[in-house]
Amino acid sequence: MMEKHLTEDGKNFKLANGALMPLLGLGTYTGEHPEQVYNACVAAVKSGYRLIDCAFAYQNEEEVGRAVAKCIKDGLIKREDIFITNKLWNTMHNPEDVQPACERSLKKMGLEYFDLYIIHWPFGVAKPDDPDEFFKLDADGKKIYDPVPLTDTWTAMETLVDLGLCKAIGLSNCSIDQMKRILAIAKHPLANNQVELQLYLSQNELVEFCAKNKISVTGYSPLYNPSRYWKRECDPPPLMDNETIVAMGKKYGKSPAQVMLRFQVQRGLAVVPKSFNPSRIALNLDIFDFKLSDEDMKILHGFNINYRSIGGFGVEGMEGHPEFPW
Repeated sequence: MMEKHLTEDGKNFKLANGALMPLLGLGTYTGEHPEQVYNACVAAVKSGYRLIDCAFAYQNEEEVGRAVAKCIKDGLIKREDIFITNKLWNTMHNPEDVQPACERSLKKMGLEYFDLYIIHWPFGVAKPDDPDEFFKLDADGKKIYDPVPLTDTWTAMETLVDLGLCKAIGLSNCSIDQMKRILAIAKHPLANNQVELQLYLSQNELVEFCAKNKISVTGYSPLYNPSRYWKRECDPPPLMDNETIVAMGKKYGKSPAQVMLRFQVQRGLAVVPKSFNPSRIALNLDIFDFKLSDEDMKILHGFNINYRSIGGFGVEGMEGHPEFPW
């Protein structure tokens, strides 16, 4: 089980490189404007967050970096106190592009290293002429695949550790089979796989595999992402107002969101809920002073229907790619 890799206080995962990764962090995907992300990061650090999850594709690296610099300048934290995760984008999978991509992100954020640098998606796409563009499209407006083997990209990622540009490396949105391929050739530990985790998608088999191989798991969309713009008619109902979860929250004196976040960290999994509201940011962190009963954990596990809610520009049109994970 993942729990055996946690610190005694249940707040951190012990990575294979000896570093501690907090189980609760701030997700920074989107925002109405970049300044909103800056304010959220500052509020998070002030509330006690010590993990910030960002990505090139979120288009707010500068704001996240500026917020971290502000908190360090104000004496709230030292650089070694904050765990920063960033992600390699799909157009940068060719081995010769990996180091420049990492260095560009570090420069944008004003950092010397990332605590964790992960491959955002397992599938590569053709590199556009404009490095700020996310895809290269054909004459019909379809994304042009670049079937770079995931193992080739991983080998280039390992060089980043050797150069001190990141402390640990990992994956995101990858399957068990893809992780097996990486483990077979890895010289540096596969430290993390960041995947969608929410009550409708518990990822039990993947979590068990990661636990056996000391791979930490980070869950995005742990609250079933109620604000996602790619909602579909076939989606199961929202969870925030589910009567079972609401009643469970009242039992513990917690909100439905806190119950759902506690469920994941009690499994030994990290979560990076997104919020731009300072009060909600603080509340999301307040999940380490209670424990769900075994019976309540069983009830929450029962919500799982293996339903992925992920969508959006990152995954659309990629279903035919040889590295598509599902």
